[in-house]
Amino acid sequence: MKLKQFYTLAAATFFFGAIVANAQTASFSSTPGPFANLPHDCVSKTPSGSQVLFLNDTDVVTQSFTACTDGDARKVYVKVKQTSGDGQLTMSILDSRGELLDKIKVTIKDGFSGVAIGKLSAKVENGVRYNLKLDAAGVDLIIEGRYTRIPGNDLYLNGWKLDGSISTAIGFKHINEIDAVQATRDDSYTEQIDMRGTELASTFSTYPNPFSNEFTVEFEKDLKGETSVVLLDLTGNVLHREIRTNVRSGDRININPRYFLNPGAYAVRVINEQRMFNTTIMKH
Repeated sequence: MKLKQFYTLAAATFFFGAIVANAQTASFSSTPGPFANLPHDCVSKTPSGSQVLFLNDTDVVTQSFTACTDGDARKVYVKVKQTSGDGQLTMSILDSRGELLDKIKVTIKDGFSGVAIGKLSAKVENGVRYNLKLDAAGVDLIIEGRYTRIPGNDLYLNGWKLDGSISTAIGFKHINEIDAVQATRDDSYTEQIDMRGTELASTFSTYPNPFSNEFTVEFEKDLKGETSVVLLDLTGNVLHREIRTNVRSGDRININPRYFLNPGAYAVRVINEQRMFNTTIMKH
């Protein structure tokens, strides 16, 4: 069943607001407190609503949020009212310049209704604005929202600015500077999303170490799917990021940071699917 059977979209591909509210509030009521009591140090969330936003296959919606602590954005929550088709919803965290900090692909099944949850790890700073981007692939979704502009919230669908918001939440873990320094100074430190994280340790090498202006990450095993290589300073700030798909043994990635780096220790983070591994590299 296609979503257009619920509501016929206009040539601009969407309606969000009074027209949609009149058409949908009888069928879709708001969900009180879908993001209540989330197990995080703090949560940035938008209020529930009784309107909806249509997100069809290949559509992209972006909504801003403000980090409520210094640390990691660990989970993304999206309130989905209805779906059609089996596909994926990619959840991405971007900084204010549009630079990707991290993302996760979540499988969505036909007929799903509830809260879609994505686990990731994006370094954020308290009080700084970021963007949550949702990409639909192979699936049509109806996402809960509201036709009320929230101060400080920006919502875009396929580049069109909308006066409203969608029901989302971002869960954060506070990480102080001492924890970040100790973690990246330890060569054996592994930040795991699951218990397979240490498997990445034997799949790549970095050289030269120490380096002067740039260094190379060489893969020693094939890695399916998307692999990210991230360079961070000892406080967790992302300095450079490279993304590759279906890495093969022998592939190399040259890391040439755009920023001037002072001599000292830095962390290299390799992420593949649900696995993550940190190692340390020195700069002359």
